Amino acid sequence: MGVRSILIVDGYNDEPGGLGVPPYIDVYPRLIAGAAWLADKTVRVDYVTVDEFRASTVWLRRATSYDLVAFIAGVVVPGRYIAAEPANAEELMLWGRLLSRATLAVLLGPAARWGLGLEGGRPAVPPHRFEKAGFLLVRGDAEIFFYEAVRHGVERARPNAVRSDYRLADEALVRGSRVIRQHPSYGRNLIVELETYRGCARWISGGCSFCVEPLRGRPVQRSPEAIAREAGSLYRWGARALRLGRQADILVYGSRELGSEEWPRPDPQALERLLVGIRNAAPGLEVLHIDNVNPGTIARYPRESREALRVIVRYHTDGDVAALGVETADPRVARINNLNATAEDVLTAVRIINEVGAHRGPRGLPHLLPGLNFIIGLPGETRETYRLNRELLERIMGEGLLVRRVNIRRVMVIPATRLSRMWRGINPRVEAAARAFVRWTRRVFDRRMLSRIAPPGTILKSLWVEECRGSYCYARQQGSYPVMVYVPCRLPRGTFLGSVRVGGVHSPRALWGTPLPSRGFEYACAL
Repeated sequence: MGVRSILIVDGYNDEPGGLGVPPYIDVYPRLIAGAAWLADKTVRVDYVTVDEFRASTVWLRRATSYDLVAFIAGVVVPGRYIAAEPANAEELMLWGRLLSRATLAVLLGPAARWGLGLEGGRPAVPPHRFEKAGFLLVRGDAEIFFYEAVRHGVERARPNAVRSDYRLADEALVRGSRVIRQHPSYGRNLIVELETYRGCARWISGGCSFCVEPLRGRPVQRSPEAIAREAGSLYRWGARALRLGRQADILVYGSRELGSEEWPRPDPQALERLLVGIRNAAPGLEVLHIDNVNPGTIARYPRESREALRVIVRYHTDGDVAALGVETADPRVARINNLNATAEDVLTAVRIINEVGAHRGPRGLPHLLPGLNFIIGLPGETRETYRLNRELLERIMGEGLLVRRVNIRRVMVIPATRLSRMWRGINPRVEAAARAFVRWTRRVFDRRMLSRIAPPGTILKSLWVEECRGSYCYARQQGSYPVMVYVPCRLPRGTFLGSVRVGGVHSPRALWGTPLPSRGFEYACAL
């Protein structure tokens, strides 16, 4: 007998290609719901975030009434999150033991395939630990398992089946669009992730030592028509902010060489077909952003990359960020770990992105800026590594270039990656140098960049209050890595601020902002 009711518990995922931590919702809930409804449109599918699930024991009791409870989880790119807390290994194993006595508990996402970690600098919890706790692990593609579970019964569904094309996934993503209405950020600051292709072009050489994307095998691309249909369906169900976040490098989407060459040449025309299709399908979008860009692509193909970036700026919305995987400026560490780019490649990419995207847009921020990702703890590091990292950032500052943000993470060791066979722990002899680099970046580089990006008097438009502590709140625009604004007001979470005047830099990661009066707002914020 097939599954008749499904509860989706979104424990949030953060992957190199894909973000599902609020206010983002990733593809997994839509694949589950859409596949179930494709198999049988009468199936009941409910969605709840893990923050809601853990906040009340009512949800745990209610979960036992469903035929199947699907937990999505997996942080493989550790970060800090505002107003959301991803599911951790301990609570997942507890829920698995409790629920598996009464219903079928399923775990999917990165936790089921690669393992789960929330903190860098140590190995992730391997998947078999969750299996022992009572979960059925769906290591394959969600749409295949849930379609078959509803259509033919769980005993005949294949939890390890992997798609060879996107036909079923494309239909499931469209059919499952309406599940976004159950997200707590729906109608406010919800951002929906769209997938353009899966995998990494550098799978040919194994890719970066720490990354799971090359483990997915040869990249498989979605058609622009399928992505446009998904965007149109999401738009009809109320989505107004979309991000092309589920890919290793947006610049090579549509390239005929993707999958056969380690360094495919960008195809700006293919990228334009994608963005035009999305814009036509969802004409009133308020936010359309991107995420990952490989700096090695820009360094190798500056002409094509420059044109592809111009295409993005032509069709996106301002405040966008191209996240660059720098990882390290040390050539020895880069060689040992088979990384993307040299320091010179990164500097070239930062220059070209500034050239194309540094002009200011209508929401108050530059159109498109680079974001830099560094990793602490890679094999081969020495004190010299962190001198070279700082030197790269000093060169960027010295040239007057803009960088939206710098992420510095301790490496997370995922069992299936090559790093897991190389890693011997973070070298304690370089810890002091690493801490000094982080301190300098936050106290000097970040503050300098924020003051350049949004000098005093800048007007930022369309912000949402996401977190409040005592007499102040933090608000952000929707989008990729939006600027945090410290607002000296007591406001309900979810409050919309039409415009804020920047008063200066409040902290390394936040501006100081004063809300400007608007209808119904004057009495809500006494300054």
